[in-house]
Amino acid sequence: MQTRTRDGLILLLVGVLLGGGLAWLLGRRQEAPPAAPRALDAVPAGALLVATLDLPALRASPAFAPFLREEREIPGLGKVRDVCGFDPVAALTEVAIGIPAAGEGGDFGLVASGPAQDEALLACASKVIQARGGQPVVTTLGSFRAVRDSSAEGRGEIAVRPGGPILLGGGAYLRAMVDAADGRVPAVGPSGAHDDIARAVGEGAARVTVVLTPEQRAELGRELALSGAGRSPAASIRAAGVGVALGPEIAVHGVVLCDAEAPCAELGAALRAARDAHAGDLATRLIGLGAVLERVAIDAEGKALHARVKLSAEEAGALVDRLSALRGLRQPAPSPAPTPRLPRDDDASDGSDGSDAPRGGAGAPPPDAVLTPRQRAKPDAGAAPPDGVVTPPRRAKLDAGAP
Repeated sequence: MQTRTRDGLILLLVGVLLGGGLAWLLGRRQEAPPAAPRALDAVPAGALLVATLDLPALRASPAFAPFLREEREIPGLGKVRDVCGFDPVAALTEVAIGIPAAGEGGDFGLVASGPAQDEALLACASKVIQARGGQPVVTTLGSFRAVRDSSAEGRGEIAVRPGGPILLGGGAYLRAMVDAADGRVPAVGPSGAHDDIARAVGEGAARVTVVLTPEQRAELGRELALSGAGRSPAASIRAAGVGVALGPEIAVHGVVLCDAEAPCAELGAALRAARDAHAGDLATRLIGLGAVLERVAIDAEGKALHARVKLSAEEAGALVDRLSALRGLRQPAPSPAPTPRLPRDDDASDGSDGSDAPRGGAGAPPPDAVLTPRQRAKPDAGAAPPDGVVTPPRRAKLDAGAP
């Protein structure tokens, strides 16, 4: 009996072990794949400003999709797709921008996450650098490979690793971004002051957060005092943010975090007064912003100040178009045909340039208004040029006494 009991216990133990091992193996097979890296994972901690864009959400929005669908161009070289053979932006899912709190000389970093063709991107960047007369150099930085123009130090680098993300920055800040992405230094998220203001703002397709350091807040207070503002409630600001949520309506939510309730309430009153004043401006109303400002609700809630407004997709699209037209963000309308080349003294005088064509027809000379002083002064003093226009062939005829 004891033998049977012992054998039964052994069989039971083996079964448990086998069953547990099988369950462990099955569990490993069913584990979810590791989450794709977020763009914020490559923004180093200690940033002054952090901005994020959810590209799929923006592409699905009628108000913002046209900007992402436009053919992107490289100035002086042509369309990105023609130069590179592909559009690196087309497959991206998220973009983050970081500006370091202690940055000088315009330091900033841009992180783009999503499927990245690392070799093709490095080849394209090298091609662009060469086309502009530079010398591309490819180096290895941690798990990334980077390309820069060795003849233009400090102009920035592009770094990428297989599967992304793509990093754009310069000098020490780019290397700090690489270290953050590789886990060697802390990143800006998911905790810290930026996370506090981000939670207050809420989720959105676009979001910007700003966190002031104690030194920056002290400097802000000194500048306000020197400007004659005295004790301004703005000196109590420690962080601010704004988010844009997309849907049937576009909701904009701004938040300011203060270090005390009283200055936050005072700041809210000042902002409401400024809203009312600007909403009635003629220029503001001409671009359609006046009606939007009138609907902005500004409320102080303890140590937080909230500003909220909602727009329809049509209203937001029209407003974006007007602002873009004012700032020249859209491509300008096709320009008229270029002015014909001005005649030169060394042009052939055989009349083959069409100088005798009727005024305004094909080959017509440019009007006198566009002649240079030297060209205008060339005819003999007694010659009376027809319509004030004198071309080299016509001048030769006048010099020879021809009518």
